[in-house]
Amino acid sequence: MTINEIYLELGKRDDNIDRIIELAEKAAEESNLEGLKLIATNYPMIAAKLLDKIQPTDQMLDSLASEDLIQLYSRTKKHINYDLRKKFLEKLIPFITEKAKDIFRRGISSTVSRYVNYEPGDTWEIEMTFEKMLSMGKLVPDYDSIVVKEPSKRKKSIVICIDKSLSVLQLIHQIVLMASVLSLSVKRDNFAVIEFDSEAHLLKPMSKRIPPEELVELILNIESGGKTDLDEVLQLATKQLKDSSSREKIIYIISDLERTVGRNPLPTMQRIPDLRIVYARTYRRVSFVDEVASLRNVKMVELNQNSDLVELTTKLIS
Repeated sequence: MTINEIYLELGKRDDNIDRIIELAEKAAEESNLEGLKLIATNYPMIAAKLLDKIQPTDQMLDSLASEDLIQLYSRTKKHINYDLRKKFLEKLIPFITEKAKDIFRRGISSTVSRYVNYEPGDTWEIEMTFEKMLSMGKLVPDYDSIVVKEPSKRKKSIVICIDKSLSVLQLIHQIVLMASVLSLSVKRDNFAVIEFDSEAHLLKPMSKRIPPEELVELILNIESGGKTDLDEVLQLATKQLKDSSSREKIIYIISDLERTVGRNPLPTMQRIPDLRIVYARTYRRVSFVDEVASLRNVKMVELNQNSDLVELTTKLIS
């Protein structure tokens, strides 16, 4: 069986469920998780039923690219059994956590850092260490000449708002990484996370401290919702920042900005001193997006499948 067969069937105007089931069963027989991932895009219950049946091994899960594994889990998680959900998460959480830390180190930490005295075990800034050695006339590095850069957590508080629209959650592998990187730029009790559709719900309140792994799991388990109320989520985000003593207060919102219910959010947006928007562009760009982008207090970046997250998150945080 080829992946092209699945693409062709999914691309047809009329659904042939029997053929879809046949292709899904064939993919399962061949341990073809990429094929099941494609089928899960439109038919998550069919894919989930077969995943439960074959109970993928660690080797099978490792054969799928990490981004595809996140998509497969995201599509099927509410239909697969507990043990399989646990197996997926055991693979995904460490990967995403470490990837987020790597993105932070490569991009963000270089923009918010300070130099500290070397201690055994610290990572050297090699080029700067050599420059310092030369300026000090030393041929061998010692404690005085070794340069170490340490990220400094600025005194700021942030709220990360994640749109539950299906069109947005198609980028879930990008979103969970981005949210994790943003959270690393502040102290653990200085950020909140909100999920929203027609209603807004706190996933992580500002006052609660959680480890990075728990944050990843919370975001991975967001279920796609329906209509979108941008004003309500911004009101809730503002309340989370109200009691913060931080000098900087930032609201991040990850959304396609396709508001379908609630009040016009523009007046609320204009009152937020620092609003940073990750625009998950869909097949059309509504005029409202241009209105938001023109606001003086708004910084907007565009998120898509090919986005460079180091570059994108650096722009958002700097």
